[in-house]
Amino acid sequence: MTIKGTAAGVPYVALPPQSGRRLVLVWHLMGEPGTPQDMARALPLAGVDAWRVYLPLAASRQDGDPLADGYASVVTSGVAAVGPVVAALRAGLGCDDGPVDVVGGSAGGHIALLTAVGDAVPVRRVAVVNPAVSAQAVLQASLDAGLLDSYDWTPASTAAVEPLDVLARAERLTAPLLVVRGEHEYPAFRSAQERLHATVPGSRLVDVPELPHMLTSRLDVVEAEVVAWLNA
Repeated sequence: MTIKGTAAGVPYVALPPQSGRRLVLVWHLMGEPGTPQDMARALPLAGVDAWRVYLPLAASRQDGDPLADGYASVVTSGVAAVGPVVAALRAGLGCDDGPVDVVGGSAGGHIALLTAVGDAVPVRRVAVVNPAVSAQAVLQASLDAGLLDSYDWTPASTAAVEPLDVLARAERLTAPLLVVRGEHEYPAFRSAQERLHATVPGSRLVDVPELPHMLTSRLDVVEAEVVAWLNA
């Protein structure tokens, strides 16, 4: 059964537990899966006895600076919504008031990581799949893929992306961390993910053969890794 609702003005898709009351927040990718509904189908986390709530990414602006006005605003707004959304979900779904688990892929993984290093809500465990770790890595991947021809940094863009640097805040990431990475992950993302894994004590990095950046295959392997981590 899938439940659709709105929490603090944010639409969500929720998969209910069998009996548990723990809360798992899940964010999708900017690519595939690109909606809460699609992410719930791709990674239902069926073996986790908890409320699995799939949240949307804000629409990316097509005008203005692609980094500061586009990507950074999407991630920043997602992180800012976590506190009010969790409070509303607890009231509306009856979730417990303990630490939450956070899960996400790519940009959604970036939101999950920043939630874990922030102070909006206590975080119990973190599982990210092909996550973005910094806006600089996202920019480099975009340049490598030819999505941008070039990029000129400005004081405004530098200020906008500084809060998105997970590596600069890695000492605050105290919740157990799982990074699932695909064999065909973007090179710029791979190097940042390796630095994050090396920086966070006790973190686990799992390389999945044949997995691309977008979650379009090997979903059974990704699901099994994330479920095992959240159930640990």
